[in-house]
Amino acid sequence: MDNTRGSGQEGGNDNPQMTELRNMVQMLVGAVTAQQQLLQQHFQPPQPKETRELDLSRAETQQGETSEYRGVTEDPIIPMESVVVVRQFLKLKPPTFKGGMDPVKANDWILAMEKNFRLLRCGEQQKVEIGSYLLAGEASRWWNLKGVREPGMDWARFKVIFREKFVPRAVQNAKCSEFEHLKQLGTTIADYEGSFTNLAEYAPHLVATDEMRARRFEDGLRHEIKRVIRPLVLPTYAEVLDRAIIVEQDEIERKKYFDSKRRQNFGTEGTSGQKKQKPEMKSRNFGNNPKEQVQVCQKCGQYHWGVCWKDRIEVRNEIRCFYCNEVGHIKRNCPRLRTEAVAPRGGPGGGNMRPAGNARPGVIGRGTQGIGMEM
Repeated sequence: MDNTRGSGQEGGNDNPQMTELRNMVQMLVGAVTAQQQLLQQHFQPPQPKETRELDLSRAETQQGETSEYRGVTEDPIIPMESVVVVRQFLKLKPPTFKGGMDPVKANDWILAMEKNFRLLRCGEQQKVEIGSYLLAGEASRWWNLKGVREPGMDWARFKVIFREKFVPRAVQNAKCSEFEHLKQLGTTIADYEGSFTNLAEYAPHLVATDEMRARRFEDGLRHEIKRVIRPLVLPTYAEVLDRAIIVEQDEIERKKYFDSKRRQNFGTEGTSGQKKQKPEMKSRNFGNNPKEQVQVCQKCGQYHWGVCWKDRIEVRNEIRCFYCNEVGHIKRNCPRLRTEAVAPRGGPGGGNMRPAGNARPGVIGRGTQGIGMEM
């Protein structure tokens, strides 16, 4: 009785400060233990793929949340980084794909997705997750069956199986052949590059490396551009494209320069009249031979061959009569012409005198010496 009583008194007379200190130590030990457990869970090495899948399968069996198609349940804890990427991606209003045998729509959807992926710099797994999320209708049902067979798929593999399903093999072969024979012809570099990029998706074996892509693009350029670029042997596709654009711009600027010079020269000649116009030449055709056409003389205004009489007079610096061939006067002032026009009166029989009507200019009548004949 005494011992029991004494011990009870001893326990009841404990120092309150010691009790509080003991409780604080116990709380501190518990906090340290919990922190160590969290650190071990955080830095725990990754489990093998088989073990991780087995653990997931066991968890699904216990929780009764087995998925009908995919076979695994999604992790309820989504990384904040992925959530941010998905939100930013959806703000771009990406298109959805509902399926169907339309190769153009299927390829356009892939190109639109990759454009947004490059903008947001998405990883390979994020590309597949976002791409599969935007599948709808028939395409979504296809993915639910196909995606479970290849876990950990990257975007390149996704595109392969996507085209196998929604782009028929015959269409792929036709597009591949079109890519092999693609030429720039009369289009611009921008249009040619767009067609080249679209068709290259159907012939990846022809552009497996960047150098192969550069040579293929170079072979399809117009001759005027290719003859400038080919000797440079540019190793990358980006360099070939950049140099082709520069050459094309140089051709456009040179053409604009010559066109402006031509218009400028034409306008100057039309306004100032500096360009001498050739005199209008009339012609008269003597006979059926075109070579016998006689041009009208610009000196005297008459039709004749040879040198004009005005030119002969100017060259010789003399005046000569065409009637009597005498120097010093012209035909209308010829004294012989006047004397022959007015016949003198007198002579035997008082006959009238008249000039020889058949006499040619410059020739005196036979035996009369220009006086006339007696009637």
